[in-house]
Amino acid sequence: MHDGRFDPGGFYEFNLSGGTIRTRTRERVIVLSEAVLSSLVAAAARDGDLTPLRRLGELLGNHVLSGLDRPASVLSPDAVLGHVSAVTALFGWGRLTFERWGAALVIALRDKPELDEDDLGAAALLGGMFSEISQRQVSCVPTGDSKFVMVDFEVAETVWGWFKDGADLPAIVGMLQPKRAS
Repeated sequence: MHDGRFDPGGFYEFNLSGGTIRTRTRERVIVLSEAVLSSLVAAAARDGDLTPLRRLGELLGNHVLSGLDRPASVLSPDAVLGHVSAVTALFGWGRLTFERWGAALVIALRDKPELDEDDLGAAALLGGMFSEISQRQVSCVPTGDSKFVMVDFEVAETVWGWFKDGADLPAIVGMLQPKRAS
């Protein structure tokens, strides 16, 4: 039985003589400062294309799935979410926790890199990660205070509009139809 613990031992392989860092799945890792990453994300947000961050989230989702001893669909939500939190922290994206707000799943991402004013970079990353894990297209819409509500990809713009118009998290959750919340 899977106990939900995550073992980070051996996750990274450092080859100092070769000048590389690789994950246990042999993907190369490049270490960037938060300031460098922030300027890249800000430029992408200005251009309206956060696809690279969503793709990075998909790669993180693959790391989560490869670290599970069985398919995510047969494990408890706590086991899967425990791995999600561990992988998020291991890659330096912050401390991730989950909250249930009625039928909605809300993600809190504390101590995350400050990438852009509206948290759109973190939202794209989380959306890509959870889409990969769940095998369905979802979005994580920023709602302030480092929280993101997970919604069906098709309603993300509407939910973002509610937030930009001044709706807080309780109001947003109240406006969501249960079948659209993830």
